[in-house]
Amino acid sequence: MADSNTYRLRWQRDAHRALGEFLASAAELGMPAMSWTIATSGALVGDVDSLTSSPQEMRQAFIGWAAALGAKVIPERVDSDGVSHLYAQFGWEKNPEVRGAIRATVYPPMGDEVTP
Repeated sequence: MADSNTYRLRWQRDAHRALGEFLASAAELGMPAMSWTIATSGALVGDVDSLTSSPQEMRQAFIGWAAALGAKVIPERVDSDGVSHLYAQFGWEKNPEVRGAIRATVYPPMGDEVTP
């Protein structure tokens, strides 16, 4: 059991190192901040901020991060309420074992919101 835990901790350390590099590059490129999670498997998941961003800003952040990470964008899924789900998968070029995804859940504008 200790061996499995040792692997999980190593995967998380590798993901942490990759995230540090992603964030350093993001600062240089002027990318927006995202919420990041490191799973026990070492997978990184970035979620675009939906609380302080407009739907258009969310899409721009998603597209920018996907491009910066060389991510494979999966076709957008729109549910019956008009909510768009954006998803992209990426791998870290320095260590192919470090992988992850970027997600965004874009809600349609409320009645009083204007879409630019």
